[in-house]
Amino acid sequence: MPMTNTHAAPSQLSHFVSRIGAGIGWAVNGIFVTLVEIGAASGRMQELERLQAMSDEELAELGLRREDIVRHVFRDRLHV
Repeated sequence: MPMTNTHAAPSQLSHFVSRIGAGIGWAVNGIFVTLVEIGAASGRMQELERLQAMSDEELAELGLRREDIVRHVFRDRLHV
């Protein structure tokens, strides 16, 4: 009775493992990016609330108008 080799060749196995590693790396990177964006959004909201709590005179001292607060806080995201 002939025997059949049912084990994957080393190159196939290493390719499979590297693909799994790449998939895990991609997932971890996605989680990291999401956490960074959440942290940045939280910081932006705090800055937005801080500026909104200021008087028009205080904003003017910073060179801002009330209607420009959102644009100022998100200036690197909103290319307007």
